[in-house]
Amino acid sequence: MKEELWYLFIDGQRNSETGVFGSFYAYGRHLGDALGKVILASFDQDFKNQNLVEASFLDDFSEIEDSEELIEISEKVYMRQTTYSYPIDDPDKEFVAPTGIVKGVQDSDLAYELIKENFIALDKNDDEIYSLELNVAKTDLVDVFIKAINNLPSVDGFWIYIKNYWDNQQTELWTAKHFIDKEIVLNFLQSSQSDTLENGYLEIVVHSLNGETNLKLDEHKKITLHTKAEDVFSDFIGQTIELGYEQTKDFYSLANDYHHWHYRPADSLTRTDFVIKLIDNNFELRDKWDEE
Repeated sequence: MKEELWYLFIDGQRNSETGVFGSFYAYGRHLGDALGKVILASFDQDFKNQNLVEASFLDDFSEIEDSEELIEISEKVYMRQTTYSYPIDDPDKEFVAPTGIVKGVQDSDLAYELIKENFIALDKNDDEIYSLELNVAKTDLVDVFIKAINNLPSVDGFWIYIKNYWDNQQTELWTAKHFIDKEIVLNFLQSSQSDTLENGYLEIVVHSLNGETNLKLDEHKKITLHTKAEDVFSDFIGQTIELGYEQTKDFYSLANDYHHWHYRPADSLTRTDFVIKLIDNNFELRDKWDEE
């Protein structure tokens, strides 16, 4: 399989007080694979607790400006020698997107600084549905989504959408009728975190019959709630505030008109192997279709 060349802007940590930014270039089977190689190689460059801040696909090494200034820190992994330090407690630090999605290098009409760890709550629409959308940064996303599942009044259904842009295939809907218990759902997600919660090609939905409620982790790693039950809606608002997130009327996420990339972690399954995993766990393919 031909390897791809990626530019990766990495946020790391020198020590408990100092953060560091650095520019890397790496070849990999996909973006997540290139990221995995950069994370391993950058440990020797005094980068710890690395986060992917920005990425760009490159057709060829010749596209890199001043490529002669790069140093090869591992096989097919390159780094610019100039790095930038900043205080860890910098209040103006940008939102760190969860694993599975990252902003692109191209300019956007919207400033990335508009994306904050906050939520928007919308009153019921014409279909009597209340909705909530929540941004959570990389560090806390998995924990917050697990808490949200535990906060549901019940779990009566579970399904996964595999998006069409994973290997340029059709979008597929897989359901698990037997996932009608919180513990079953949580065990599945936590035991396959890199394949599910950290996979930017999936949309994960947990359903409760109470209020026809759907709790979703979408492919942009945004947590959403849709419900017809006002008490469920109110409880989620209260619980979200208790976790420290502020409510806003001006909500932005990478689902807006920001150039971005979806990816899966280096240690995650291929699409083919993930489908086999779903079948092994008695998921059923309910539908598939082409996206525009």
